[in-house]
Amino acid sequence: MIDVLVIGGGPAGAVVALRLAQLGLAVRLMERSTFPRPHVGESLSPGVWVHFATLGVADRVLHAGFRMSRQTLLRWRGQTERIVSERPSLIVDRGRFDALMLGAARDAGVDVRQPCAASAHDLGEARFVVDASGRSGFTRRTRRPVASRKIAWHARWPDARGESATRVERLDATWLWGTTLPDGTFSAMAFGSGEEPMASMLRRSELFSRLGDPIDPPRAADATPYVCDDPIDMRSAAVGEAAFAIDPISSSGVQAAMASGIAAAAAINTILRRPADASAAIRFYAAHVARTSERHAAWAADSYAAAPPKTAEPIAIDDGALFAANTTAVVTAPAIRGDFIELVAAVRTRFGDDVAFLEDTALAPLLASLASPTPARRIVDDWSRTMPPSRAAAVLTWLVEQQVLIPQYPRPTTADSRE
Repeated sequence: MIDVLVIGGGPAGAVVALRLAQLGLAVRLMERSTFPRPHVGESLSPGVWVHFATLGVADRVLHAGFRMSRQTLLRWRGQTERIVSERPSLIVDRGRFDALMLGAARDAGVDVRQPCAASAHDLGEARFVVDASGRSGFTRRTRRPVASRKIAWHARWPDARGESATRVERLDATWLWGTTLPDGTFSAMAFGSGEEPMASMLRRSELFSRLGDPIDPPRAADATPYVCDDPIDMRSAAVGEAAFAIDPISSSGVQAAMASGIAAAAAINTILRRPADASAAIRFYAAHVARTSERHAAWAADSYAAAPPKTAEPIAIDDGALFAANTTAVVTAPAIRGDFIELVAAVRTRFGDDVAFLEDTALAPLLASLASPTPARRIVDDWSRTMPPSRAAAVLTWLVEQQVLIPQYPRPTTADSRE
């Protein structure tokens, strides 16, 4: 008998298996393909480093020979600009990256069986089953499309022509992405409805038109975003693209998959070891999947909009008094506490998110300590008695950005009201 059987060895499967093994559970992972396998999705957003640190694999990734990319040539609304990011993206060979993460799981004690397909006997041996089989969906959970059908074309070229910047270009309702891989080849993807071939899109682009013949003909794959509304129960869970798929425009697919693996591991650990909190664990992971899908759908909608999305003016913490918004409430919600999911006091933002902790800082007690309205600098001074001032300022800034706390604007004078 094993504690958890994970079906699929991609980033989500490797992460949930690795984390569960770190928590002391007996884990078996079964992957039908031999690694390294060909796979697209080579650009990893900067947020992956937080997950690498959580899993203890940051040094392993850092020394794997992957490429950092800080520059992007962006042509989105008819003009080309070069964007330099403070936090670099990680450009990987996905075959090598997936093998690296699976190797980390194996080193942590996961019983990795590869190439191997799960049988009814394997399923019967496990107390809990994790579906990490991607779009194929081993457990056949019902999925709900969250956007129109999208097709992704992919091809590689032998010569990157010395350009290290990632390229992104919009063409009407389609868009293109390309970057130089660690081996020096150039990888490009085209996203659209599938009605126009990739070669045609490349010919009418500004940033990709000079590409010659690819190494192999372009391959097409389904890239339609979807979500599973019931990604977990008492016996099984879906992670990564078995649970949801986000629009590729964010380049955050691997990051989101890894985050789902970490969140699912905490929920599964709770279900197996603290059954009294199982319902909280199920609520927590289902909310995590729904929130991830909703946020990325909103980001994609803003990115595809004809005009740039409006952004709120930044509010400095010394701009006067702040008070809790009418939409702010303290609720009881499931959250990660150590290695388990527990019901704790959380702050509900105007966006509907229940947030209990910002890193390791509990938010509800901080709000309860405020006398409303309170000058921003006084808030930072008061909170600095229990945390570093820089941390207090960061928490306050986040609360303002989330509109949990809002500024008290001066009331109009009598003379102003007559105008």
